[in-house]
Amino acid sequence: MGATTAWALRTWAKLTLLFALIVGGTWLYLGTASGWFWIVTGGAVVAEWYVIRQLAREWSWEARAIWWWSA
Repeated sequence: MGATTAWALRTWAKLTLLFALIVGGTWLYLGTASGWFWIVTGGAVVAEWYVIRQLAREWSWEARAIWWWSA
């Protein structure tokens, strides 16, 4: 279970960093006055929510599949 937890945390951190770089790059290129910046930011927030939801689901399926508390 520890391996699954580490995988989920690594995946979450990598994708969060990717989203932050995309939003930061958009901010540097377009600035906050652009409507596209806010669209990209909103998209990143929705994508982050989706990633967290799916990783939590994957982790919980793995937790149900094995007796992780006895390992």
